[in-house]
Amino acid sequence: MKDIGFMNPTGSTGTISYMEDTLHLAKAVAIEAGDIMLDSFGLDTVHTLKADHSPLTAADTKVNALVIERIRTEFPEHSFLGEEGTQASESEYVWVFDPIDGTVPYMRGIPTNVFSLALVKDGVPILGVVYDPYMKRLYHAVKDGGAFMNDKPIHTSERTDLSHTYIETDHHKGFVDLSILTRLMANDVRFLSYSSTVYGSALVASGQTEGVIFPGRKPWDAASAKILIEEAGGMTSDIAGNSQRYDRDLNGFIAGCTKEYHAKLLALIASAT
Repeated sequence: MKDIGFMNPTGSTGTISYMEDTLHLAKAVAIEAGDIMLDSFGLDTVHTLKADHSPLTAADTKVNALVIERIRTEFPEHSFLGEEGTQASESEYVWVFDPIDGTVPYMRGIPTNVFSLALVKDGVPILGVVYDPYMKRLYHAVKDGGAFMNDKPIHTSERTDLSHTYIETDHHKGFVDLSILTRLMANDVRFLSYSSTVYGSALVASGQTEGVIFPGRKPWDAASAKILIEEAGGMTSDIAGNSQRYDRDLNGFIAGCTKEYHAKLLALIASAT
């Protein structure tokens, strides 16, 4: 893990050890968030509907408050960008997070949802933590430091061909042309839909699946996924193959286990537009 010039609360440039302290804080917050998730998890979890008709549970709200309270204590100058609210400042550092990525499966008692947190500097994720409280899987990555699950190194699959591979894709209403799904099947790609892009991305990072196609626009659906997959050896981009900022609306998110696999996913998407 190399020095990334992190600025500590006293205003001096941080060192590797200081970044490790920040990671320790992020991981501790993730564990606490997971405990909150477990407390209310189950079939028919009580929820309300937000303005966009997406569900909101008490656990979403509690975890949202936890993240801001715990991190603001250490970094009062940082901004927060999350699904349940944004608190902006002039800082170049933004904590991009989703209290429960996959609220729909969460409120139905389906354990394909995770806590997601990323620290983004000037639009680029430099730290990511993802926690699956049901399987007790704590994923983390720091820029140029590798990717880990429960502190053990993880790596993406080495597959380069599409045939007989598995990708995560949901948010289908974001596809301009649904023929992309037909094209995937024609290339013997099996697609899985967990209603949680970050959950699916963690599986790519750990080598269990090969890719992600996400046509959505919200950065909290991909910020932690980007650094986790790239530090595990994969490649990510927007839906057109370009780099993008992760502290503002996205142009989709594409991830592949290898550079070659990523390029072939992009080619399929391009052929469908």
